[in-house]
Amino acid sequence: MNIGIIGCGAISSQYMVGFDKNKNDVNVVACADLDNEKSKLFAEEYNIEHLTVNNLFSNPDIDIIVNLTPPSSHFEISCESLKSGKHVFSEKPVALSIEQGKKLYGLIYKHDRYLFSAPDTTLGPAFTKSQDFILSGKIGEIIGASASFATHGVEGWHPNPSFYYKKGGGPLFDMGPYYLTALFKILGPVNEIISYSQKTFQVRSVDNPEVKYKNIDVDVDTHYLALLKFKSGVVVDFEISFDIWKPYEPKLEFYGTLSSIKFADPNNYDGDVSIFDKNSYRWEKVHSSTNDENNYYRGLGVINMVKSITENNISQDEILLPFHVLEVMCALETYDGKGRWEKIKPQF
Repeated sequence: MNIGIIGCGAISSQYMVGFDKNKNDVNVVACADLDNEKSKLFAEEYNIEHLTVNNLFSNPDIDIIVNLTPPSSHFEISCESLKSGKHVFSEKPVALSIEQGKKLYGLIYKHDRYLFSAPDTTLGPAFTKSQDFILSGKIGEIIGASASFATHGVEGWHPNPSFYYKKGGGPLFDMGPYYLTALFKILGPVNEIISYSQKTFQVRSVDNPEVKYKNIDVDVDTHYLALLKFKSGVVVDFEISFDIWKPYEPKLEFYGTLSSIKFADPNNYDGDVSIFDKNSYRWEKVHSSTNDENNYYRGLGVINMVKSITENNISQDEILLPFHVLEVMCALETYDGKGRWEKIKPQF
């Protein structure tokens, strides 16, 4: 199927590496960006057509639009893509509000097109191998889980960190989808939440000398602690923060009646997976990347989308997944802080 890319920032090159490895499934034919010079250079580098955003929407040769714009533009670009009769693969988050999500969900059915969304790291070997271990009963019945990601923001290295502290950014909407998607794939939907969040720093100092501005006014909460109660009854502790210095490695663990399993970082496609051995009383590594460079690249979700469309094999769960991620993130974002379980009302 023919691909058109909208948004030619840093992540677009990572997608192109993945697409280049799957030329039998996808053919990238054009790109567009509001920054005309940026898209022109991208088109020259990858020998594809350079179009305006509107011309890319109307191009009859394009089957799928890959939406790699900043989070604040995801909704608008995905809407116009669906209205133009294109399938869409969007970077995460799929939208910034329930209202936006409902409109996108409606357009899927109105125009008989599909909308998939990142993250796609659950298609990588580390997650699929871990999922197989759980399904095999290796750890028994799951009784709990724990997920956490913590860092001290992105302003020390990112070339344009400002949007990470605006609506659609922050740790919840930026990193949350990786962990929530992985949890949902194993445990199913969330029924209730309890959450605490705060904005620790009103202003962030930009340490990257290549960035022209030196301070960022923070508009969103940057530190979250939550409990997620799943439909199965399993309760998961969930922490995600841009405010913590030198944390432990990212964590995704599931605890069963027979043992426990440590997943690889869900922000990556591959990595180490370990299961606790009760006899030796040690963690035993059961999977490691066969490639030291973790040589898996973004774009697996687009390849999966193409195969699902061509084989007419798309489940309702797959369509709903990014919207349930949105439901839970919005509930965490707006939680009233009174320490009670708050139900997640199905919106889609």
